[in-house]
Amino acid sequence: MKTSQLTAKVLTGFLKFKAGRPKPLFASYNVTGRCNMRCVFCEWWKNDIPELPTKKALAAIDAVCRLGVPFFDLSGGEPLLRKDLIVLAKRVASHGCLVSMNTNGTLLNESRVSEVADIFDTVVVSLDGPKEIHDRIRGVAGTYDKAVEAIRLLKAHGVRVAVNSVATPWNIDILPQFIEELRSLVDFAQVQPMHPYPPSPENTPSNEQVSRLLDYLLKLKRSDPSFLAVPTEFIKGFEQFFKGKAPRICHAGELYIAINPEGKLLACPARSDLVLGDAVSGSVDDALKKRDSEGWHKVSSCRGCWLECTVGVSMFLKNPLKEASQLVGLWSSRKN
Repeated sequence: MKTSQLTAKVLTGFLKFKAGRPKPLFASYNVTGRCNMRCVFCEWWKNDIPELPTKKALAAIDAVCRLGVPFFDLSGGEPLLRKDLIVLAKRVASHGCLVSMNTNGTLLNESRVSEVADIFDTVVVSLDGPKEIHDRIRGVAGTYDKAVEAIRLLKAHGVRVAVNSVATPWNIDILPQFIEELRSLVDFAQVQPMHPYPPSPENTPSNEQVSRLLDYLLKLKRSDPSFLAVPTEFIKGFEQFFKGKAPRICHAGELYIAINPEGKLLACPARSDLVLGDAVSGSVDDALKKRDSEGWHKVSSCRGCWLECTVGVSMFLKNPLKEASQLVGLWSSRKN
């Protein structure tokens, strides 16, 4: 599918959103719950989650892609732990989606980078600071060096590469300097606060620390909007997030949906308990329309989050012209 057709998908989604009939623009498939990291802010590695075999995983992808979703992300756990990852990514691409992957980068080496580069439009690598800080947050020594090498390999093979950094009390003071150093290494960056929401006291930086980070990020957004690929209002919301006063901006099950490792359809990637149906055996369309399920009731009672893949998507559609720089880099890497 050509770039113009991808653009048409997004335009259709925007018009439906404005008409009060939103349709999913972003889908995330957590292809596995397995992970080789022990991140301090993540629970995935603590759980033994069953995952779909290849045939059923392809069926789940087909069911979601038939909705006309333009952006589709493969994540985990650590997605590169799945031996059939490329098979799954090729199925996503066959539906005309822009295919991305979120990875810690540690399993991407010379023997795998070519096949990854051939199918993924964008790869987002998790990096949370310089070596000592990153390895501490990720819980495994040597993680930083492997992630940086993954970025080098991907860039050498022509892949558009981003870095996603999670702002925590342990890295918030060094993030501005770190992000500046990244500007010569990657195509764009994403920053989001540490979850869950509301943050606990031990996960909350001081007001002064948050203010310094916001000053830097907003300055960077003004000077190089396409590099910092999150909406301006998303950045400003960090302050309210860490105070536990963030507004609830939610279009779960409307603008974004997710598939968990065992094939359940989720209202969003942020919460594993927002189950709307089964992406393999049930009707995805029906699950999104029937609002009387337990999963939909949980969506209504959710206090919200502040993630780029949820709140960021909602903010983009509220002001697409202002935030269009987020998508310029993605379209420029489209494999037609």
